[in-house]
Amino acid sequence: MHAVIVGGGKVGSSLSSLLASQGHEVTIVEFNREKCAFLAESGSRISVQCGDGDEPHVLEAANAANADVLVAATGHDEDNLVVCLLGKHEYNVPLTLARVNNPKNEWLFTQRFGVDEPVSQTSMIATILDERALAAE
Repeated sequence: MHAVIVGGGKVGSSLSSLLASQGHEVTIVEFNREKCAFLAESGSRISVQCGDGDEPHVLEAANAANADVLVAATGHDEDNLVVCLLGKHEYNVPLTLARVNNPKNEWLFTQRFGVDEPVSQTSMIATILDERALAAE
């Protein structure tokens, strides 16, 4: 599997390392040059593309057109939406996942905006709490 992950923070870099350790081909896109250098020097099999993942030429350089999955894992909801929109509609990536940082924005993270799977930690925790409360009744 070829995965393109946009966002080299804790979520993106950890996910990249995990996927690479499982033998997957991973390209991480990061805007911050210092983070790019750190990620590139980590010694892993992860390719690093330094640039703004909202820009089509950066996604092209990351080989998004041949990706099996694109993960938008930045700390900014608007960037994650643009990344998925481009991934799905410009590069025909089969599976797009987007990190939802602000639960109030979750309604935007739909297939119409190129998001196959929104990932909201707040919603995931609320679902677990609801399931536990129902099980306790």
